[in-house]
Amino acid sequence: IRTGFAALDGILGPGGLPRSASVAIRGDGTSGRTTLALRVAAEAQAAGAIVAWLDLGRSLDPVEAVSRGVRLEWFVVLTPDDLDEGLSIAGALLAGRAVDLLVLDLPGARATRIGPSARVVDRLSRLAGMARRAGSLLLILDTPGFPDGLAGAVVAATGIRLELARRSWIRLERDVVGQCTETRVAHNRYGPPERRA
Repeated sequence: IRTGFAALDGILGPGGLPRSASVAIRGDGTSGRTTLALRVAAEAQAAGAIVAWLDLGRSLDPVEAVSRGVRLEWFVVLTPDDLDEGLSIAGALLAGRAVDLLVLDLPGARATRIGPSARVVDRLSRLAGMARRAGSLLLILDTPGFPDGLAGAVVAATGIRLELARRSWIRLERDVVGQCTETRVAHNRYGPPERRA
């Protein structure tokens, strides 16, 4: 599934993000993390994929989604009460092969009240396995500042990590019209070496 950013697709490989993969997109609130996830969702929809977004962070803006190319009439948005319910819903969607792309937007570190229990770590790993078997792309959006155990669980459950950092604003006279973001791509285990875009 293409990311909507040619430079990033160029280092990820032909076609962008592979299906049947689990990908972590990490970055702070101004890094472009949500923009990238929405562009991936729009590209997936354009290719005929069914997309679901689990909005645990309660931060999805439908106006922004439309501006990134997402078609809301074919966009499933779910707002679980907590991380436990969100992981249960994600498991049901993947087990039923109901979606081609599942975005799990984790709540911010301050809103995360559930500790990094072994159960959460195990469930995230199971979700990654279910995504592989279902042929679905699993995107997990997280932010710096999670408890070490939860952050480690996200890393362990995902084969590809995209770490975003805003480097500068793009201005047109006095107006901010965009930003330059550096993306670091890392593969778990024995994948290709780290690359940057």
